[in-house]
Amino acid sequence: MSWSANSRLAGRIRERVANVVLFELQDPRIKLVTVTRVRLARDLSTCEVYYSVLGSASERSQTAHALADAAGHVRREVAKVLRTRSTPLLRFVYDESVEGGIKMCGLLEQLKKERGDSETSEEQAQPDESALDEGAPDESAPDEEPAPGGGG
Repeated sequence: MSWSANSRLAGRIRERVANVVLFELQDPRIKLVTVTRVRLARDLSTCEVYYSVLGSASERSQTAHALADAAGHVRREVAKVLRTRSTPLLRFVYDESVEGGIKMCGLLEQLKKERGDSETSEEQAQPDESALDEGAPDESAPDEEPAPGGGG
């Protein structure tokens, strides 16, 4: 199977799994789940469904158990929309990249604040040149048109 056909099939699986998990499963252990991506084996025998959960470690654990319990049902629902001879076995995998991205954004914000504080202290030590030249015209943008035939 070509790469594009495999990726199209993975996309269909991702959409269907997301719909089943979000709207059709009635398990109270499943809360605030996002299906982030799907990795389909080349031989279409297995499929890893990556998901993230917004919540505490205990909520992630409960969600992992609930998704493992519901894997057979979700697979049957996926089989209804796929037009293949067999349906891949689904394995739910917690996607740590989302959590890592959130941590990275927090670190970048912290660094930005630290740099912002140091820049403001430097600005206070050195006067702003633009504030001194408020009355002077801007030399980079002359008000007059250049003379025709002049230096260019």
